[in-house]
Amino acid sequence: MILTKALSSRLETQPAPVNPQPIAYNGYRPSQTTAGPVIDEESAMGVATAYRAANIISDNIAQMPLQQFIETGDDVKERVHPDAKTRNMAYLLEISPNLWGWTPFQFKKVLAQWLVLWGNSYVWRPPVRPFQLFVLAASDTYPVYDPDGALWYATRLDGKLKYIPGPEIMHSLINPDSSGQLGRGVITYARESLGRQMGAYNTESKLYKNGMNPTAYIQVNSSLDKEKRDQYRDSYSEVMTADYEGPRLAVFDNKIAKYETVTMSLVDAQFLELIGATDRDIANFFGMPLHMLNMGKEAYSSNEEKYLEYLGSTLDPYLVQIEQGARVKWLSQDEQENQFYKFNRDSLLRMNSKARAETNEILIRSGQRTPNEAREKDDYSAYPDGNRFYMTKNYADTAQILPETGDANA
Repeated sequence: MILTKALSSRLETQPAPVNPQPIAYNGYRPSQTTAGPVIDEESAMGVATAYRAANIISDNIAQMPLQQFIETGDDVKERVHPDAKTRNMAYLLEISPNLWGWTPFQFKKVLAQWLVLWGNSYVWRPPVRPFQLFVLAASDTYPVYDPDGALWYATRLDGKLKYIPGPEIMHSLINPDSSGQLGRGVITYARESLGRQMGAYNTESKLYKNGMNPTAYIQVNSSLDKEKRDQYRDSYSEVMTADYEGPRLAVFDNKIAKYETVTMSLVDAQFLELIGATDRDIANFFGMPLHMLNMGKEAYSSNEEKYLEYLGSTLDPYLVQIEQGARVKWLSQDEQENQFYKFNRDSLLRMNSKARAETNEILIRSGQRTPNEAREKDDYSAYPDGNRFYMTKNYADTAQILPETGDANA
């Protein structure tokens, strides 16, 4: 309702497409798993591994600054700075995306959660002032085409179906379907594993609810009809109820010929091992290293390598498509030639002060970074002449060593 009121004039004046054709997709429908529980994008968060994995990925994406750059010539790249008066894209991405006072972290967090769990994220940039960015609910938004082949996005706002022109929406997706127009979230593929884990949780809960009381069978030296069998069963259940905290003692008369408990050892049944194995399966679906989910036992150095692998193989597919989508949707064709958007991935790499100082030193003396660029990473103020590049003198051009070939080994 808030979004509808904020942009009522835009939505009311926007003509709807004639006879729009949606793309069929059933990925959002909850379905019962083989293990029993019904798993959807919301109930899946009841599994601790899925909850933590989804939050780590979305938090990591949210905390990385998404910045706009412009190439001014001779391979010189300059960052576009936020302008509160014009509310340029740099302002929307680094200060606040809309008039509701959202922070950039909040905006990217919501975008990433829709993308990870539902497989699609939709960012709407209405072409009206003041410029704003809105994240539409992926559960209520989908692409459609009119008879002329133009792309629109149908979305439900305030209970009413609205149509937004394709150029106004930045649509990011993972695991595309056969049409390439819709994505499928991690939950779609991990549903059976999540159902198995939820079923295991339910079994544990039922055992605790019953006070870990044993299941048993009683053999009686007489024939019993249904009423008598129910009386014996109810009598045993009443005695062995878990309402009273303490040991229980069942007393039987001489009609009971045999009483024997039917027990299951959780360890013998490999119950705990099954839970751990399913957790690892879920982590694989999300592409999460085990040590980040408090399940790994690797050495610290090994964890560091796996963290870098996680950045490159798990996060980058999300980051790159957002960067590329932003360039196509938020820049004109003329601007696309020399402007682009990029996440600052360095903000995610956590190094101690010594390692950071050594890295900056190497980058500065090899001419890859200016001192002011290095200081900016640590939020230090720039100093005069700090934008100059430096390089140690013991480097030489190979052509100067052997002018004819440029080969130092010849």
